[in-house]
Amino acid sequence: MPAIHQYGCSVSLGEEANTCYGRIAANHYGYDFVQHSDSSASNPWIALHFCETQHQIQTDDVVLFGWSHPNRNSWYNTHTARWEHLNYIQQKKRGSALTHSVVDYVSNQLSAYIEDVHDWYPKSIVENACNLQGLRYMHVHCVPHMIDVLMPDRQKYIADHLHPNDAGHERIFQLIKTQLDAIIHT
Repeated sequence: MPAIHQYGCSVSLGEEANTCYGRIAANHYGYDFVQHSDSSASNPWIALHFCETQHQIQTDDVVLFGWSHPNRNSWYNTHTARWEHLNYIQQKKRGSALTHSVVDYVSNQLSAYIEDVHDWYPKSIVENACNLQGLRYMHVHCVPHMIDVLMPDRQKYIADHLHPNDAGHERIFQLIKTQLDAIIHT
């Protein structure tokens, strides 16, 4: 059975919900669902993680890329042999040895140029890889776009910590359905 592979940050992960828009889509189309998202993930990490796991994707599968805010960054922690994303390093999630790295990033590196680079180059990497392999894919601009779209009906669509709730994920699916229908039925 074909699958929908979903990459992204906490919005795509379905943090603060019982489901996510990718799983709703998979159920709707009768596809399996494979979740590759990670809380607080940066766009460069999303593209890297896709490159590391693309061998799992078959040509009849569909890939959803749920892009995060372009100011996010990720660092590889050699002490724990794992990636840490911005919110972990900011101590919103405890245990990072890389707090000074984020201070340096925010103080000395974060700029409009870096945000622009973090917006276009990860998308370019995954588009090229998908096109070379004949994979069907879709970009979903989650943060800030989808959150901004849901915010006018915050009570209905947004959970406590600004993530979509179940109704919010259903709304995201409805917003992307027409484009996804075209991709699924090609």
